[in-house]
Amino acid sequence: MVVCFCVNPCVSLQEAELAARILLDQGQTHSVETPYGSVTFTVYGTPKPKRPAILTYHDVGLNYKSCFQPLFQFEDMQEIIQNFVRVHVDAPGMEEGAPVFPLGYQYPSLDQLADMIPCVLQYLNFSTIIGVGVGAGAYILARYALNHPDTVEGL
Repeated sequence: MVVCFCVNPCVSLQEAELAARILLDQGQTHSVETPYGSVTFTVYGTPKPKRPAILTYHDVGLNYKSCFQPLFQFEDMQEIIQNFVRVHVDAPGMEEGAPVFPLGYQYPSLDQLADMIPCVLQYLNFSTIIGVGVGAGAYILARYALNHPDTVEGL
């Protein structure tokens, strides 16, 4: 048996530890029922006292992994990852392995998608967020912030 090791002298121990930490943290996926249907979200990290959660919402045709994974894997984001819990919301039907909607299904409006967010925060017992949205996700978070300004520390 031959075992080969490839050592790259340009990769620091810190970078290797960072890569290992990212691979090990797979997040916890949850679903919660709302007045407009079920919403799925994935939580990474441990909540810190008196700190808001970072809540992300993706654009149309994407999910949280395709939209935000490259951002949060970036080396300069590691300080944020270590200090904030992240909640990645997937719009209904956009989560990995989502079933096809039944014939006649009425998809929630953007405003209704924003109205699902309080159910997520209540489920997790989070009081405030920092919202990070792209495209339609940015609109959804802006609408949520207009309706619930006391729970949003920033967008």
